[in-house]
Amino acid sequence: MKLSHSYSGAALWCVVLFALVPGLIAQETTDPAHVGVPQDWSQHHIVFSRDALAKHPELIYREPRILHQLMQRSQVRNSGLFEGADSTSTSEDQSGIHNDWNVTTIGGRLDANMFPAKFSFDPSTPPSCANDFVVFGLSVPGTTGGVANLIAFNNLYAGTGGLCPMGPSVMFAYNITTVTGGKVATSPVLSVDGKKVAFVESIPGAGASAIFHVLTWTAGQGALKTAAAPTMTSLTFSPTANSTTSSPWIDYSSDTAYLGADNGLLYKMTGVFHGTPTLANPPWPVTVSTNLKLTPPVLDSNLGLLMVGSANGTLYQINAGSGTIVASLPIGAKGKTGNGIIAAPIVDVTNGTTFAVSANGGTSAVLVEADTMASLHQLAKASLGLGASGGTLLSLQEPAFSNDYFTNPSSGLVRLCGTGPADTSPYQYAFGFSGRTMSTTNAFGFPVQILASTAARCTGWTEFFNPNVGVSPGTDFFFFGLTQDCTGSGSAFGCVEAIAVNNGVTTTTMATINGGPTGIVVDNYSTAGQASSIYFTADKINTAYKLTQNGLH
Repeated sequence: MKLSHSYSGAALWCVVLFALVPGLIAQETTDPAHVGVPQDWSQHHIVFSRDALAKHPELIYREPRILHQLMQRSQVRNSGLFEGADSTSTSEDQSGIHNDWNVTTIGGRLDANMFPAKFSFDPSTPPSCANDFVVFGLSVPGTTGGVANLIAFNNLYAGTGGLCPMGPSVMFAYNITTVTGGKVATSPVLSVDGKKVAFVESIPGAGASAIFHVLTWTAGQGALKTAAAPTMTSLTFSPTANSTTSSPWIDYSSDTAYLGADNGLLYKMTGVFHGTPTLANPPWPVTVSTNLKLTPPVLDSNLGLLMVGSANGTLYQINAGSGTIVASLPIGAKGKTGNGIIAAPIVDVTNGTTFAVSANGGTSAVLVEADTMASLHQLAKASLGLGASGGTLLSLQEPAFSNDYFTNPSSGLVRLCGTGPADTSPYQYAFGFSGRTMSTTNAFGFPVQILASTAARCTGWTEFFNPNVGVSPGTDFFFFGLTQDCTGSGSAFGCVEAIAVNNGVTTTTMATINGGPTGIVVDNYSTAGQASSIYFTADKINTAYKLTQNGLH
């Protein structure tokens, strides 16, 4: 099925896009190569607007992250499409009244600001207890044959009133260490059919190196304390440096991976899920910033350009084919504390813009919007408070875009954490748009303090629109975490927070987590019990969590 380009006008194309959604989902579920919906770190680093997508409809096929979000955001209450609702359930999400689960992961947890990966097997049917799973790559300095450091759970939707009668259950548990000390320090990525997991084994110390693995899992293999030996392909891509900050980006259409090493080199490899991983020829790897760590790269598949940030505070644009550094834009102040770009950029592939955050833009923390189409010309630079410019070491993570942005940026907001105007306590910032260009004036009129603690730090934000929570048209959720002081000054307990926006009313819910959460992924909008949730590990204890979107129970 091809999309016709004979239509004119964004409004008409939007009608066509909505009409295509059921057919696109049917294609996903009947073609074995396209079954399932993975949710991982990369999902919300590609944004778009439906109005602008009308001009580039081919992106729906080229970039599954767009297709999956379009499917989700285009649904109405109790729709039977995409993460289908249980027809016997009520229209409101009642999961907030139920108990949830957490599991001790024995020897490890995700590293700070790294994400699990969630897989939903069939987007056209209700959630599956047997086939839906979440996988965690654990930062366990391992020895071969040790405890599990890549684990997955199914029977996720368990708990009081849950869809699954019992759980969670260990679906598979592997020890992936091939070199003593090797561990999973970054976020794993799933194939579109969910059958394979791509991740990096990072080996620290004098013999530092990094190995790219693609694991084909088998249900029932291994346990938390007695891990199984995995079946996987392995490629040592970085022989002299490990990789601790740059999670792999997979271009599904070309079966290609891009990722960085801690020495500032950016690598490209082909044949990821449908062949044998192979390093691209010179000029790959590309030297982006010598001996300075990189963020995960993000590919603008419309332009064929990779966006990647560096610890030197600069955002880089790299031609994904030739490996040429096309442009660079200094965002962080060089030579000052906390100046680097830590979080992966966020790329709007339909409006040609890229967003990056630095804790120190010279005189303040900053959120910068750059023109991806015009050699990173700076479109807007918004202050996020004092940040690290006062000399205190801190980092700031990625923002999240409201559901309205995905219709038209002018109706949407970008939200994220900054600091106080004169201290490092966490504050919430939000900015609107005029056309595709971000406003530099806080949408609230003033920054909003989240917590009166100069020691607490914010994690990145994750957004999810659920049409089945609250009154029509639904609730836009924003999830993020705080590292400490959530239960009082000096408390070791951080927390995860949910900001829920429904019909103009905003409510905030908090759940305490030791050290706060790592990166957060979100799954369904089903009304079945316990089936619309978030997943993460605690930052200071070896525990994996599932909490409901609505109420964080």
